[in-house]
Amino acid sequence: MNMLAQDQIKHFVEKGWCGPLDIFSQSEVAYFKDCLETNSSIKEVDSQPMMMLYNNVLNINTSRDLHLFYKPIAEMFKSPKIVRLLNQLGEPNLLLWNTNVFCKMPGEGEIKWHQVYDSYDPSSYDPQKPALLYPEGEDFLNLTVWVALDDATLDNGCLRFANNTHYKKFQRLQVPAEEGMFAGVKNHKMVWQGRRQYSAVFDFNENEWEVEAVPARAGQVIIFTERVMHCSGANNSNQRRLAINARYVRPSVQIYPHRLQDDFIDENFHNIKRHFCMLVSGQDNFGINVIRDWNNLDDTEVEFHNMSNLVRFGHVELPQGKQQIEIDSLYQQVMEGDCPRAEPDPIQHPRKYIQWQAWNQHKGMSRCEAMKRYSQLISKLPRVDRQKKLPLSEQIKAWLVSYVAELLKIEPDEVDCTVPFERYALGSADAASLTGELGAWLERDLPATLFYNYPNIETLANHLASERPLVC
Repeated sequence: MNMLAQDQIKHFVEKGWCGPLDIFSQSEVAYFKDCLETNSSIKEVDSQPMMMLYNNVLNINTSRDLHLFYKPIAEMFKSPKIVRLLNQLGEPNLLLWNTNVFCKMPGEGEIKWHQVYDSYDPSSYDPQKPALLYPEGEDFLNLTVWVALDDATLDNGCLRFANNTHYKKFQRLQVPAEEGMFAGVKNHKMVWQGRRQYSAVFDFNENEWEVEAVPARAGQVIIFTERVMHCSGANNSNQRRLAINARYVRPSVQIYPHRLQDDFIDENFHNIKRHFCMLVSGQDNFGINVIRDWNNLDDTEVEFHNMSNLVRFGHVELPQGKQQIEIDSLYQQVMEGDCPRAEPDPIQHPRKYIQWQAWNQHKGMSRCEAMKRYSQLISKLPRVDRQKKLPLSEQIKAWLVSYVAELLKIEPDEVDCTVPFERYALGSADAASLTGELGAWLERDLPATLFYNYPNIETLANHLASERPLVC
């Protein structure tokens, strides 16, 4: 049985952290990694590869709180291997309230020094909706368990701690969002800084403190209090650094206290109405938080989310033409209900008109029925072998062929990838619309001159695929 030794407990009390601790076996690490890698994709954002994740309970693209839907992640952080160590640090009653995946790809920047002292929103200068509200007079407790799923080294950005800083509250300084503490890591910049114009850093000089870097092997765990100053360096290696953490508080702490006033939009503009906590140790004598053993999604919803993840992460071969439009429109009916949009001009925006028409045909269809029909369609599609996935250039070609075929109302096999776009009578408005939709699909900004510099599908697809190779 893994237990903390007295010198490790003393280390935590004095320095604010302890580890790395040998907790999970390599087979367990493989199990956790397979869950994340199966339910993710690699996209480019600002020419930087990024692991894209999705929370099927909160229905947002995010790396946070994946334990609410994926049982392997929940099992990891409810494990007695973890919980009994936290109990040793002095707290018998614990809620698991938050998890976050940290995938630092080669070339990604640093996460700057930060601490969480008495609320929870480290990147906001003046948080109006703190995620945590502690009872008056209670000692602040916010324990974090950080699990390495890849080896974390000095080169790829392992954790660093400023010892003994958990006894001091450091001042926040307001900075532009692009200079915030998470600005160097694309995924977390999107999650924590979101639409903010400003972010925060801390008035902290590492040269005034004893700083330790803490490399960790896959399967090792580091436990720390969020009050200790911590950071991680840039990934200067050619290897990904994948880790995940979990955060725990006492049941006496109000989690997202604004939800008690029926305000379910958090500080990061995310809807947390379906968020819940898990009691992993002891008991809850307060009744102020939403606590469940598992999410309340019914079987139809779970099947829909599993099927939509197959599409989202490229695990099925999507059809072209009418069936693809039908799949997209059913998804919109599930997520948004009846189409609220005005009818597009069929001459100026033929593709948008076709999509609007397909969605509008589902008017009045219940969410449950739309989910069932969507799942039935996806379940019949051929699966993509993860090891034999089409090269990016071929994926882009297929997308462009489908787009041009729909635009011109011809069959996809009538589109010649070597024929100049101008031969298909695509005007400047068509090119602008195509550029916008292609950029949205690729999740990167594309220049307006793209179709002039690369005049056919073949050259355009090859160019876009070669701009920066994806890291798998």
